[in-house]
Amino acid sequence: MALLEDAVRFGGMVLAHAAWIASQLEDGALVCPFAVIQTGNQREVVPFESDSQAESIERGKASFQDFSRKVDLWSFAREGLRSYPGSDETKVDVLTVTAWKRGLDEPIVLQQAFIPRATGKFKLLGSLDVSIHGMIPPEPMHSVLRTIALEGARQHPQGDSWTL
Repeated sequence: MALLEDAVRFGGMVLAHAAWIASQLEDGALVCPFAVIQTGNQREVVPFESDSQAESIERGKASFQDFSRKVDLWSFAREGLRSYPGSDETKVDVLTVTAWKRGLDEPIVLQQAFIPRATGKFKLLGSLDVSIHGMIPPEPMHSVLRTIALEGARQHPQGDSWTL
C-alpha cells in the first residue's frame, strides 16, 4: 500500500500544480501537458509543447515508457473534457493526472473537474476521483486516497489554496 500512497501523494502535488497553472490562464488557453519526474530528491518538470493538445498529450503519455526505466516517480498532467456515455449533460473541464511510483504495476489516475478562469473565476468542482486499474475503488478506500492526494496537494507552494 505504501507504493500506492506515494504515487497518490505525488499525483496530488502535481494536480495542485496543474490547478495553479489553470487558475492563471487567459481566455482560450489550455494547460500545456507536462510531466513531473523525480529521482531521489531531484524533481524536474518536463513540458510537452506541440502544435495540438492531442499531440502533446500523446507525447506525454508516451514519456512513461522512457521515464519509468530511469526515475522513481513519474506523473503526467493535462487538461481535457469529461463526459459520460449516454448522458445529455454538457462536457465538464477536468484536470487529469496520471501518477506512478517504481514498483507499481501501472499508474493511477486522478481527475478533478473545474470551472475555467475564462468563465469569471477559476473553481474546482466536486470531489477528486482516484482510479486504480481503471476503476474508482469503493468507500472508504476512495476517501482515504482522496485524503492522501490532498496531503500531496498541500506540498505544492500554492497547495493550501486548493481543496480537492
